[in-house]
Amino acid sequence: MDNHYYELGLNSPWMNATGFGGYLPQHNTEESITLGGFVTNPISLLPRSPSLTRNVLRYPGGFMLHTGSPNPGMKNVLKTYAKKWSNLAVPLWVHLLVTTPYEVQTMIQQLEETQCVSAIELGLAPDADAKSQTELIRSALGELPFFVCVPLDSADPAFIEKVAGLGADGVVISAPRGMMMQNGKCKQGRLYGPSLNPQMMAALHRLRGFNLPLIAGCGIFSKIQGEAALEAGAAAVQVDAWLWKF
Repeated sequence: MDNHYYELGLNSPWMNATGFGGYLPQHNTEESITLGGFVTNPISLLPRSPSLTRNVLRYPGGFMLHTGSPNPGMKNVLKTYAKKWSNLAVPLWVHLLVTTPYEVQTMIQQLEETQCVSAIELGLAPDADAKSQTELIRSALGELPFFVCVPLDSADPAFIEKVAGLGADGVVISAPRGMMMQNGKCKQGRLYGPSLNPQMMAALHRLRGFNLPLIAGCGIFSKIQGEAALEAGAAAVQVDAWLWKF
């Protein structure tokens, strides 16, 4: 197992996935692993309220979660956490929830000024078209390394090659989106659970060879599965609902 995580500036190959840790590392993480980097909850430029249609729906092997990514906005997050971030013992990755290049550039500039952020995670809007995705990724170029979150169901070689060509420092293969029926209505959200692991392993095998670090960002629910992902080519592993003792 190669120690590619050193090249990402991490203390170990284990991280939390965005949305599963808040804005500061907690002490109640899975005891069998030690986080070598911390990823914040998604942060938007302006405050966001919870979705009116938020839900958690179980299915065999996992669950679907929709929250609307509520957060206090970049200004308020920095006001509350910037000084605390400067004292962290692990590298800090800030996950940005963006819809326009202006938002990307504005938030990254603010984060660069804090001098306590190690890298950016760029979360693309699920309805962004190819042109918008390109503009968002290109606008993230700056002083900080940045990693593009690509949902598992969108992680095809052509898109990964495109991301590499736009200057990204790596890709996080993140939780895919899905749809379920509840009371006769279609509900949408992100999928989490052990059932995603075979798809994650297949994606790692499919996407090797682009000279771009890949982070396994979903479907990891044991130390053995994480180590298998690293053996399959992942530079690091992000853990989501396993931290909740799923």
